[in-house]
Amino acid sequence: MAAWRMKIICAYPANIDAVCTISGEMLSRMIPAGRDFKIELKPSIKSREDLLSSLLYCMKQGSGAEVLIEDRGAALQIGSDEAFSWRFRLGGNAAIMASVLAALGAEPVLNAPALSTSLAGLLHPQVRLPWNGSLLDPCRAAWAKRADRVEEMVHFVFQFQEGEAVAAGKAEFLVPQANRFIATYDPVNSRLLTSPDFDSYCTDNIKRIAGALVSGYHLCPESQRADAFARSAAQITSWRQRNPGLFIHAEMGSISSASTMNSLLMRLSRIPVDSVGLNEDEIAVAQQEDPALPAEWPHFLRSAEGLRRRLGIFRVAVHTRDFILSVMKVGRISPLAELSALQSGTDAAASLAATGSPAGEIADPFARVSSAGRQALQMLCQMDGSTKSGRGVYLISGDLMVSLMPSLLVREPKFTVGLGDTATAAIFLRELSVINYSLQQIES
Repeated sequence: MAAWRMKIICAYPANIDAVCTISGEMLSRMIPAGRDFKIELKPSIKSREDLLSSLLYCMKQGSGAEVLIEDRGAALQIGSDEAFSWRFRLGGNAAIMASVLAALGAEPVLNAPALSTSLAGLLHPQVRLPWNGSLLDPCRAAWAKRADRVEEMVHFVFQFQEGEAVAAGKAEFLVPQANRFIATYDPVNSRLLTSPDFDSYCTDNIKRIAGALVSGYHLCPESQRADAFARSAAQITSWRQRNPGLFIHAEMGSISSASTMNSLLMRLSRIPVDSVGLNEDEIAVAQQEDPALPAEWPHFLRSAEGLRRRLGIFRVAVHTRDFILSVMKVGRISPLAELSALQSGTDAAASLAATGSPAGEIADPFARVSSAGRQALQMLCQMDGSTKSGRGVYLISGDLMVSLMPSLLVREPKFTVGLGDTATAAIFLRELSVINYSLQQIES
C-alpha cells in the first residue's frame, strides 16, 4: 500500500500567503476606544474598514473565513499597510496539498499558471509541474517559464490566538479559539485558470495518474462563477472519461450562498467525483442552515449522510477543529483502513501546527486529543454497532460506514493556516493507497 511516487493531480489554486499574527493591541491602535465601529463579515472587501470589520467578526466568533478583495488598489493598500507585519509562506489549497503529498512520498502534478520565482521556492522540491510534455521540479519549472516576470498572487492571512483580549472601538471581548481570516485579491486563481502545459499533460497521461484533488471554487467572484465552474467540470469530466478508475476528491471552501454551494456540488456529483470535503460552516451552508448556530456531533452526522445521499457519491467528510468525520458507502475501504487514513490526517495537521512540517514529530505534551472530539467519540461509541479502535471509532449500519477521529490540538501552534488542506491531503493519500492496493490484488 506504499504511496511512493503515485501521481496525483492537484488543482487549482497556488499562491503566496502573506501572514500576519494579529493582536488585540494592534487593533486597539487602529480603531480608537469609543468609536462606533460595526463588526460584521462583509461579502467583499473594498476598504481598510471592510477588512477590519470582517477580521473583528471572525475574532469575536473564533471562526475562519475567506473574503475577496474587490480591486487591485485595495489589495495594494492592505499589502503596504505599515500596521501589519507580513511573513510569506506557501498558500493556495492545491499548492499546500501538493507539498504535503510530496513530503509523504507521492508525486503530485500541480497546476500553477502564475508560477513566480518566490512561489517556486516555497514549494516542496518533489512537487512536479508540467512543461512541454514532461514534469519539472519547481525551480527548473520557474526557470523554464521565466517566472521572474510573473506577478505574485498574494493572499493576506490574519491569524489570531485563543484568549487574545480585544478592545477596539466600543467592542471588548476575548477570542474564544485560534483561527484565521483571509483577504484575497487573485485574478488568476479566482478564475480557476490552468496552464496549457498542465492541461495537455493531464490529458495525455491521465491513465497513469491515480487520483485528483480539486479545490479553489470559493475564490471565484459571483460574476465569474458560472464560467469557471463549467470549465472545471468539463476538465474533470474529461479526466474521468479517459480514466474511470481515477479517485477524485473535491474540497469545498468558504462560499456563503447556499444556492451557489449546492449548484457547485450538484455539478460535481454529475461527473461524478468520489468524495467531497467540507468544514462545519460549509456543510451548514450546503444544507441551507445558519452556520452561526451551534451544532453538536449528531447534527454533523445527519448533515453529512443527508448530503452524501442527495449527491449520490461515495463519501462526504466533515473536518472541524475537534474531529474529522467520514461518511461513506460500505465496501471500497475497510473500517480500519479509513480510521488509519483519518488518523494520518489529524497527525499531519498537528505536526504542521507544532513543527511547520506535516511529516514532523509531535512531542508530548504539546499536543492533546480535543476534549470535544473525545466527547463526540464517546457518543458514537454508545450507538449500536459501533467499534472503537485506537484513537477513533467506526459504525456500520446497512450500506453506510461512519468513521470519526478526534483532532490533536497543539497548545502553541506555529501555524493555523493550511491545517485542513494538510489533513485532507494526508487522508486522501492513505485512502488512495488502499484503493490501489485492492485493485492490484483483484487484478493479480
